Amino acid sequence: MRFSRLVVLAALTVSSLCTSPTDVHAELTLLASSLKIANTAITALSPTIGLGTTTQLLTIRSATLAVIAAITTATAATLALSPSPVSDTDGRAILNALKALEPGINDSAAKLAQRVTVIAALPTIPLLGSPSALARADLQSLKIALNRLEDAARAAAP
Repeated sequence: MRFSRLVVLAALTVSSLCTSPTDVHAELTLLASSLKIANTAITALSPTIGLGTTTQLLTIRSATLAVIAAITTATAATLALSPSPVSDTDGRAILNALKALEPGINDSAAKLAQRVTVIAALPTIPLLGSPSALARADLQSLKIALNRLEDAARAAAP
């Protein structure tokens, strides 16, 4: 009797972990929103040395961490896709949603590149350290998260 309860519990757990292509698309839409917020925060940091503030940098960092969290959630949803691989139609829809993210990612990266000297000129942040090192670490985490999402999408592709 206990074994059958365990089997039912395991089946319910596994089915709750599976996601549909619609779920993945919803997560990618949330990721797009997070990217827009990050882009706005990056744009607010003036590209002129001396005009940027630590508060602006921390706002960018907060937005970047939110983007990384959204990427991680989208990756988890993609990895839990059922069925996997997905149909051609669903695969195209997910691919199109991923492609739609590209301009936002590229725009944010370009704007950050324009502000490297501004970030380097900001004072050290207590408990966090050098603004440049902080930005580099966040960008590295972002790159790793994006690579994982790409790998998950590739694995789910038909």
